[in-house]
Amino acid sequence: MNPAAKKILSLFASLIIAIPLYIFLHEGGHALTALLCGAKITQFSILEAYTGYNGGVFTPFSLSLFHIAGMLLPVFISIIYMFSYRIKSKNVFYRIFSFMFLIISVGSVLSWVIIPVLYLLNTAPQGDDVTNFLISSGLNPWTVFAGAVALIVCCLCIAWKKRIIQNYWTAVKADS
Repeated sequence: MNPAAKKILSLFASLIIAIPLYIFLHEGGHALTALLCGAKITQFSILEAYTGYNGGVFTPFSLSLFHIAGMLLPVFISIIYMFSYRIKSKNVFYRIFSFMFLIISVGSVLSWVIIPVLYLLNTAPQGDDVTNFLISSGLNPWTVFAGAVALIVCCLCIAWKKRIIQNYWTAVKADS
């Protein structure tokens, strides 16, 4: 197969796998927290990116955990994935998928950087996980902002040290 076509197919296949995987983990984080609070999951949809539940006993802490769990579970799984990354693998799909999964998971943390600022400006989106977290936790938006920035930097440092970023660029730039 032509190397350029292989890269393009690997990119599309990576996105086709990584995006639903991210949504599954995001909604799974919400579902796990709801289950821990005694709720019954009534709907779990990857296509609609929605988790519905009934019942449960939510304290301000567990409600805050419910809202942040959608971000934390995919990021936690991506950190585990990064630590198990096979640096020496030359497989183009593996290198591209690893980078895409990292970017999608860690990129989702950007909303935890942006929305606290919007919250301070009274323009945060209503019903969003970050806005709901800020309301239920009572944390200072700048604390959430700083934590999100620190998480992004840590993940990118791990990805750099594990050569995920460099291997991706090598894979997409290589001629063969």
